[in-house]
Amino acid sequence: MLIENVSCVLCGSNTYSNIIVTQDRLCHINGDFSLVRCNDCGLYYLNPRPTPEAIDIYYPLDYNSFQYKTLAQMPPLQRFTVQYGLRKRCRSVLSYKKQGYLLDVGCATGQFLAEMRRYPGWQVYGVEPNHIAANFARQAFGLDVHPGDLVSAAYADSYFDVVTLWDVLEHLHNPQETLIEIRRILKPDGYLILRTPTLDSWDAQIFGSYWAGLDTPRHLVVFSRHTLTRLLAQTGFRLHHLRTGGGSYFIVLLSLSFWLDEAVSNTNLRRAFMKIANNLAIRLITALPLTIADRLGRGSDMVVVACPKI
Repeated sequence: MLIENVSCVLCGSNTYSNIIVTQDRLCHINGDFSLVRCNDCGLYYLNPRPTPEAIDIYYPLDYNSFQYKTLAQMPPLQRFTVQYGLRKRCRSVLSYKKQGYLLDVGCATGQFLAEMRRYPGWQVYGVEPNHIAANFARQAFGLDVHPGDLVSAAYADSYFDVVTLWDVLEHLHNPQETLIEIRRILKPDGYLILRTPTLDSWDAQIFGSYWAGLDTPRHLVVFSRHTLTRLLAQTGFRLHHLRTGGGSYFIVLLSLSFWLDEAVSNTNLRRAFMKIANNLAIRLITALPLTIADRLGRGSDMVVVACPKI
């Protein structure tokens, strides 16, 4: 079976309201996908959704989270952009722990782990369900990456100082199970650090079905601050810190491109619009409103730091 009907993954309710029917705007794989809202807890989730056995269809080799290059193999501008983002992630970790054991769940091709390993005192591990991406991480960087899901990795109790999930939680068929497993393998004084699109963002309201944070059918769940905080509490965590922003400009740019694909039929005109939108001057002009949105908690994604409940 390729699709399945599911209950709410947060509260288990079977009552929901239909929100929108949308398509795979990123990889252009055929199909219509229904986003619904749970009538009991307000969680937005895909229903029906691709089964775990069928989901790989929607992750082609050119999926943009899979970088099959080392930094040294990238053109200068791409290398600068990728490394800047990786170092921001590293700083997020280093502000809470200076050394220790780190696990990156959904590590893709291992770029973040390879960068994190450059800091003294860190032993890094990864889990990645896509076997091609996991093999690249092992071969290109020599990383210890488990090709599969977190539960099958069977790490020891209270082993890790930090567990990270960068743009991963929304992809999981069973986020509760994953967070409970993270709680088991995280040290009592450890930290869970994750990033995920936020339904509370201003651009989610503006772009609607074109919002890049939906990314159907790969994003099986879309969290608000309320629903994510509830999920963390249910799985044994207390919220330590939550902020929005960091990737807002790129999410807005991608959302704009999705809208242009449908609203403007002329290919050259679409390219001209995107060239203007990606201009450095436009980026500088939009920096202030995006920063204000982030400060008000309305940025495109949220970075959450949580600790195990003792």
